[in-house]
Amino acid sequence: MVGVAGKSQACNTCRQRRVKCDFTRPSCLKCIKSKRACAGYGRDLIFVNRTPSNPLITAPSVLSELRAQQQSKDDLSNLTIEAELYRLFSESRDNGCPFRKYAVELLEAIYLPKRSVYGSFNTETSEGSFTWVYRLTDLTEPSKSLDTSLFAFCLAQLHVTGTGNASLYQCLDQYNIALQHLHSDLDDSGRRFREETLAAIIVLSTCELFVCPAENGWGVHARGIAEILRLRDPGTANTPAWRHLFSRMRVVCTLEALTKRQAQLLENDIWRQIVTESGSSGSLDEVYRMIADIPVLLERAVLLPSIGDQSSFLRESAIVAHASLTVVNSVESWLAEFWKASPKPLAWSIPSSASNPADVDPSSKIFPFCYEFESPSVAVTLVTSWAVIAQLYSNVIQVHSLVQTKLGHHIELESLLTRANAETPLAEMASSSEASTQGILSSTAGRGRSIQDIRNEGTRMARYVCQSKEYFQRTEMGTLGSHATTYPIWSARQYFQLHPGHERECLWLQNIHNMSGPGTRWGLSMMTFADIAEPLGGWPVLQKDLTR
Repeated sequence: MVGVAGKSQACNTCRQRRVKCDFTRPSCLKCIKSKRACAGYGRDLIFVNRTPSNPLITAPSVLSELRAQQQSKDDLSNLTIEAELYRLFSESRDNGCPFRKYAVELLEAIYLPKRSVYGSFNTETSEGSFTWVYRLTDLTEPSKSLDTSLFAFCLAQLHVTGTGNASLYQCLDQYNIALQHLHSDLDDSGRRFREETLAAIIVLSTCELFVCPAENGWGVHARGIAEILRLRDPGTANTPAWRHLFSRMRVVCTLEALTKRQAQLLENDIWRQIVTESGSSGSLDEVYRMIADIPVLLERAVLLPSIGDQSSFLRESAIVAHASLTVVNSVESWLAEFWKASPKPLAWSIPSSASNPADVDPSSKIFPFCYEFESPSVAVTLVTSWAVIAQLYSNVIQVHSLVQTKLGHHIELESLLTRANAETPLAEMASSSEASTQGILSSTAGRGRSIQDIRNEGTRMARYVCQSKEYFQRTEMGTLGSHATTYPIWSARQYFQLHPGHERECLWLQNIHNMSGPGTRWGLSMMTFADIAEPLGGWPVLQKDLTR
């Protein structure tokens, strides 16, 4: 007897995504609207062969057997991939190029987004948060630190996805060996500034996201990157590989500075000089250029409670709040132009199909809609921007609450902000030792906005980040999806934890690892940045409601 595998009449793409198909032929409109390639309606035929010796065979039993056979083939294929990885790594001492090429191919299959989620993608010219991976094949000099780091990273990807037999112990063992090789390279003046050494640091810092729950190693690598860049000869030639490596290095250092609320590990003038030399011009590079001054503002905010003189305290508080809103204005203006320049929508909302245990009643989900993006690069750019804006709004709210507590009475946000210009002219700031905020104050920042407006906008940005998580967890996003949201989810979590009234959002974020949904991968144990223990001045400051 001949049967058709599966009863659904939906196209193969909709069946795989487990969404309702509209059955339009030759390509369904659901796929076209979601910018996916419709795989058509063809079905594989199966044969259910009942014989006198086996009269009870059924179509489900045949399908089950076929799945078991396919799983066995997949397991065998995975073991072959892992064996080939080990073989090429063992031969990399003499020539690392074949191993690096194979490792990049493996990462493309597991770690990187599938090419199907891109319209057109050229590894030679495209910019993005992950294109540095493809440039590893450009590095041809022998390097034990790079090859061992890459080997550890590949094992980590095999481990977290359950592909092959790689264990966490094996990943950490190779990770530690790579660290030893890296330390040797950094101690050698001849190898310290090679692109292979920089690449090894980047690979190890990325590997840590998947195998090290604490962020200690990440901070060490950020400081190492900053020191290498500080000592690097400005006359060193910039190759295409260097441009992509630098883009990733800046991300590592900036995220370390944002989450620690400390001034960047490298002076901004050095950063800007290297940015100019590197020629980095992608949308994400532009975002990181705009937010270069934020860590300085965050650090100055942290120091506010220690200022004893009230006049100096009010002056500094006004400067920090005003400068924070000025940066927000810059990022929001750039985002508006970024949207306007695109001939098609960059993001749009669709019904969420993922479930979170925090949503006890599925009919009243806290996030019934999620965001769809034009491409992974656009998604990373937008979500990073939203996360940064949420962190800056949180900073302003905390500064305002701290000022009210110190004064003992209510003060309008706009009244506080006027002190930034009235007491600290820009010309004076430019010539003072506080020139770290030079050029980022705007006379219109915060004008006409209340602190409630800031709370509403901050909440909106943090919620946008949460509504983007489902997109990044799709299987076609690879494990990069979980990696790319490490900082944005941290920012949203800090916002909701530090500002009362967001208990449901906090519970939703706590249960992210327990979420599930069709076509998505959840539960990866990723490194998390440490939470901020308390708001500026402590919890009583933020919880105190001062009125006129």
